[in-house]
Amino acid sequence: MTRPSRHAAGRSPRRTAEAPSRGIAPTVPTAPTAPTAPTAPTAPTAPTAPTAPTAPTGPVASTATAARPAEVTERAARLDRLSVVIVVPAVLALAAGLWDLGGPPPWRDEAATVSAVGRTLPQLAHLLWSVDAVHGLYYALMHVVAGLSGTAEVALRIPSVVAGALAAAGTGAIGRALGAPRAGLYGGVLLALMPIFSRYVQEARPYALTAAAAVGVTLLFLRVLRSPTSAVLAAYAVALTVLAYLNLFAFLVVGAHGVVLILSRGPLLRWACAATPALAAVAPLAWFGSRQSAQVGWIPRPAADDVGRLAVQLFGDLGGATGPGVAPPTWALAFFGLAYAAVVGVRRARAARRMEEPAEERAPEPAPEQAAERADGPGARAERPVEERAGGPGARAETPGHECAGTPAALVRLTLPWLLVPALVLLAASWTVHPVYVFRYVFCCVPAAALLAGAGLAALPPGLAAAVLTAWLGLSVPGQLATRGPDGRQDDPRPVMALLAAEAQPGDGVLFVPAKVRKYETVYPSVFGRLRDVALARSPEQDGSFPGREVGARVLAARLDGLRTLWVVGHTGKNVLPARRRALVTRAFAPAGRWTFRGLFVDRYVLRHTHRSNGAGVGK
Repeated sequence: MTRPSRHAAGRSPRRTAEAPSRGIAPTVPTAPTAPTAPTAPTAPTAPTAPTAPTAPTGPVASTATAARPAEVTERAARLDRLSVVIVVPAVLALAAGLWDLGGPPPWRDEAATVSAVGRTLPQLAHLLWSVDAVHGLYYALMHVVAGLSGTAEVALRIPSVVAGALAAAGTGAIGRALGAPRAGLYGGVLLALMPIFSRYVQEARPYALTAAAAVGVTLLFLRVLRSPTSAVLAAYAVALTVLAYLNLFAFLVVGAHGVVLILSRGPLLRWACAATPALAAVAPLAWFGSRQSAQVGWIPRPAADDVGRLAVQLFGDLGGATGPGVAPPTWALAFFGLAYAAVVGVRRARAARRMEEPAEERAPEPAPEQAAERADGPGARAERPVEERAGGPGARAETPGHECAGTPAALVRLTLPWLLVPALVLLAASWTVHPVYVFRYVFCCVPAAALLAGAGLAALPPGLAAAVLTAWLGLSVPGQLATRGPDGRQDDPRPVMALLAAEAQPGDGVLFVPAKVRKYETVYPSVFGRLRDVALARSPEQDGSFPGREVGARVLAARLDGLRTLWVVGHTGKNVLPARRRALVTRAFAPAGRWTFRGLFVDRYVLRHTHRSNGAGVGK
């Protein structure tokens, strides 16, 4: 009798687990609300009431269903805390950076750092006036570090490790500032453990500092979007200038910020008021660096495989033969994050359009809260989960506990230009004007890829996200080991130094091919200090350069006279002596051995009248 009367009134019973109808009173956890209903004389259903006490799990189940979303919300809130989002990526990046920090051999660019920072300030200024002005700020900072801790490779790499930790922490902070703290947390963790990130964090060069500066500049850019005050604009302009003086090509990040402003309809004019002074401050460096373009004269024009390698390296891999690596799963996570953001954006746009419809055009349906209260009684609303009270499943991404599960469109608008604009501009300039593209010049864009992949992880259920992250970490191990091994750099000087230390005698001569290989003299003074640099006319410190100035053929012939053994050390890309020098050497010396290592070779020549060939003249 009761049920027909309720259906006649047009109130259908609810069938959800949280608030079932009274038509199934024996299983209703909210049975105590029955006396408040106007259908009190439902005597036929009264005998079923004693089943409630015999089912002690009824109230417990009610409490559990109400507590479970609260527990999930509390757990999510703990993960979304600023301390967690920043500290966890920073600690992981610091641990990965310190792991076997002295393992990777110092390669030719790190030898340039050692050569530069070991000079006096006047000598360093002379060097920057002649070459490498674009790295002046980094060399000045490292000159201070070298004065405090020496020029050992581990000591000079520590600033890069610290910068890597700051970059990972800042990546998490960017995600949180965009309303996606879980995406920031995952993105910071992925960045900290990417093999390509460890590659540049564990070397004494400015690229890890550049990545940290790019992340800091982007955080300030988000402040510009929210509150473009004079102080924020001034800080942003200064940060942009510092970024460019660490790496001139990293200034292209400002172009990505301009694209973001256009897409988000931000304060374009005020941003230009900050970017313009920064551009003016960077212009002298760009002009001066263009006069030293010979420093990048070795860069070849990018080929198709360079573009493919760029896609691999931007998403975490070294680009070498280290197995499948992390790039494929990172691509998949990034694409999933983009797709999820698109779906969420479409749903929110539709909801916004429905809210903007005139009231008379909308169906006269009761609000969810009112309908629920009429169906379940006034006390049932407090017992329903938070997300249902916030508007049903469709509003789940808007509640604090689930906000990070939805990728904000702002994150996509920020990361895509940051990821693509600098690389595309350098590639276009290299194809049309002059080759200037090298991956390390766009290494500062890797945090954008990590954020996109982190957004994809945040869109997954927590258990699945943990499983995917674990699999990703397993795939990263070969790359992490490779970047710390002898194949992790372009050249490996340690076997060369071991050979010279064991075989070369004090007073033997040494030639460098090309002359810039002489930079290794400052890295291994105990080895080269015993040998005579027969071609050196003016030291690198006096000449204001890395290779120094060398003598002509006549002086070289005089210096070769009297030597019993000559060692030639060079890069494998240029593994022969120039014709005139080779004629001078072979006139009095005979080849007695050749050793080839990664990126470097060693030739041994002995005087012809003392040479005794035993058929084993070629080394390994």
